[in-house]
Amino acid sequence: MIVGMLSQSITIGATTIGKLLKEERLEVPPNQRAYRWKPEHAEDLFKDIRKEIDNRSDEYFLGSIVSIETSGKILIYDGQQRLATTMILLAEIRNALIDLDNEKDANIVERSFLFSERRGGADAIPHLTLNLEDKEFFFARILPRPNTESEKPIPTTRPRDSHKRLESVARAANEFVEDSIMKKGSPEESYKNLNRWVDFIEKSLQVIWVQVTNERTAFTIFETMNDRGLKLSAADLLKNYLHATAEGLRNDVIQKWASMTGTLETVEGEEENVVEYIRCFWVSRYGHTRTRYLYDKIKDRITNPGRAIALLSSLEEAAQDYAAIIMASHERTTDRGEHVKSNIATLKTLGVTQLRPMLLSAFAKLKHGQFDKLLEKSVVWSVRFMVTGTPSGTIEGYYAKIAADIWSGKTKTAKAAADSIKQIVPEDEEFKIAFANVSESKEKIARYYLQALQFAKDKSTLRSDLTLEHILPKKRDDNWKHFSEDDHRANVHRLGNLTPMDEEKNGAIQGKGYDFKRTIFAADADSSLTRDVAKYDKWTMSAIAKRQKELAEIAVVAWPLK
Repeated sequence: MIVGMLSQSITIGATTIGKLLKEERLEVPPNQRAYRWKPEHAEDLFKDIRKEIDNRSDEYFLGSIVSIETSGKILIYDGQQRLATTMILLAEIRNALIDLDNEKDANIVERSFLFSERRGGADAIPHLTLNLEDKEFFFARILPRPNTESEKPIPTTRPRDSHKRLESVARAANEFVEDSIMKKGSPEESYKNLNRWVDFIEKSLQVIWVQVTNERTAFTIFETMNDRGLKLSAADLLKNYLHATAEGLRNDVIQKWASMTGTLETVEGEEENVVEYIRCFWVSRYGHTRTRYLYDKIKDRITNPGRAIALLSSLEEAAQDYAAIIMASHERTTDRGEHVKSNIATLKTLGVTQLRPMLLSAFAKLKHGQFDKLLEKSVVWSVRFMVTGTPSGTIEGYYAKIAADIWSGKTKTAKAAADSIKQIVPEDEEFKIAFANVSESKEKIARYYLQALQFAKDKSTLRSDLTLEHILPKKRDDNWKHFSEDDHRANVHRLGNLTPMDEEKNGAIQGKGYDFKRTIFAADADSSLTRDVAKYDKWTMSAIAKRQKELAEIAVVAWPLK
């Protein structure tokens, strides 16, 4: 199989993915990423193979697979997505053979490519073992035969995203086998097609098999390569770089990384948010860093095992603070008061993220009262930036500088932070002009605006279950012909056209004209904002503009600079 050596530490040769699964016992190291392919990635692979089989090609090249042989194990550093997906396809082919009552060939496929039996009744050994997150699920849920006891899902408090992907790819493979390989033909034709696919996978699905002697060499190659259709993320690269750098402390890397990602999964999900968290952490310590430069920045600074573990320890601890500034219900804010929870929830509703490095530093470094004041100011700044359309890059740069200054101890109060950013925060007049023209199609944000305006107007709090009424309705009917299509499109989401309403009353006025709606608005007991709509004799573009100017006057009180 080996045909040459690039150096003393790298050997390279040609083989097939089927032979690797048949002849080797492969293992994904614990530090490698979880299964990442989605059904569309797997379907692309299946379709490409089908095209080659239909064209009676002798071979089809699937790229390279990078491995290390150590302590009797072959560790896969690049290629697990293709290997695991091919196993899933072979498992579905085995299932199809069972459906055709061909137990003999089903057993051959299973024992050749999926499992190796062991004596004494011990569990079979899978020919590919995935990483710590996925190996048990892959072995017990994806690879077994249908309707077996071991096929039951592994119980978890929260299903991992990688487990969902494995299941969805298994379903896609099942559909592909039924629709494209068996083709609803006769049992004899289906049997021939299934075996043709097994033969092609074993004999013609070519890969370049790269074997290296150490992790550093593997990582160097891994760093420059992509799995089919799925680029490595900064999180993948960083995790593997830290693992390679930590040397004798690699178990600590695995434990701390798992602890960090476990915390982050409770906040916003998985892969992309790991990268964003690490970037926020880095910015909070070292200043503005864009995602595309994050990995290189860390690699330049973290150059030995001690620094690698120190970084991971800090990431593990700070993940709890990061969760606290995003989740209003987090245990670290339970003693901070309802206003803190409310402001955290508001920032989540607004979807602003540029300020997270600043809040991350502030949560760790500032006194409670100063953090609370900064958080309140952050809501004001965020609304003013959103309404006036302040460029995101400008905002991010200022927040990054404040974050680093807070972390270093240069900035110790909310006022000092405000002084650092005041030159880009829109003043009242600019804010009012922009607010008088703002449209908001996201209902949760529009609802928040109205809630804040209502409280600023007369200190009354809107019920949380009130719905959003579009006075000029989202669907233009005969009652609203005085608005042209262009005028309707330009005004329907303007804030002056929106008002809070009880859901039942809102349902009762659907499809009605303004004269009918006006009587309901005038009697509304929940909101003075809604009652004020009734003062307009007609609902026109000028009425919407006038009402929105009135709301703009209230806005500078709702989101005050001082």
